[in-house]
Amino acid sequence: MYYSTPKKLIIVGGADFSDDLFKEVYDNELPIIAADGGANFLAENNIYPELVIGDLDSVSEQNVQTIEPKKIIRIPDQDSTDLEKVLLNTQSPLTIGIGFLGSQIDHELAALSALAKFPEKKIILIGEHDIIFLVPPNFSLRSYVGMRVSLYPLDEVKVKSDGLKWATNGLTLKPTGQIGTSNKAIGKVINLTPNQPKLLLILPKTMLNEVISQLEFAQHW
Repeated sequence: MYYSTPKKLIIVGGADFSDDLFKEVYDNELPIIAADGGANFLAENNIYPELVIGDLDSVSEQNVQTIEPKKIIRIPDQDSTDLEKVLLNTQSPLTIGIGFLGSQIDHELAALSALAKFPEKKIILIGEHDIIFLVPPNFSLRSYVGMRVSLYPLDEVKVKSDGLKWATNGLTLKPTGQIGTSNKAIGKVINLTPNQPKLLLILPKTMLNEVISQLEFAQHW
């Protein structure tokens, strides 16, 4: 079964997150899908997802019983993460993921790796303090003076920038060399143009609505 929607899609993973964070993300007008253990949170809060996708090794048997069998896509494959399983089986203009950051570091790194594996998809991962996403080919958003702007390369990448305290023009960023964390905005707009889909942008969570509005209509890789 493949799920496609013209609306933004919410994916709930199994990492810990606060009720307040979920309230910031949740919109009952948007479809929601559980990535494996995320089904526990939804069941305990009487929220019924469109689908539950994963190997279901993290979903309690009691909660499995609350899900219609036709809404379960059980994928036993251990070579892909639960987030990857969802991304492989869904399509939407923009995906918002909660429950993938702030728990086990290995799970968090795997989630960030998934962003690079699916550059054609627009995905925002949300944590208690930050949001993170893959920068599209040309990206602009409104900012404010002093706003923290962190760039993290997943591979060698060149990026033209405008509106940052420390410009990246002419630099090659890479995980084993120069990165771009803890930069700052110096004006009301920042512009980023990476040369390949290997650059993560980390911003304060307060920027979520602005990022959603800009990323949804940004150019695809």
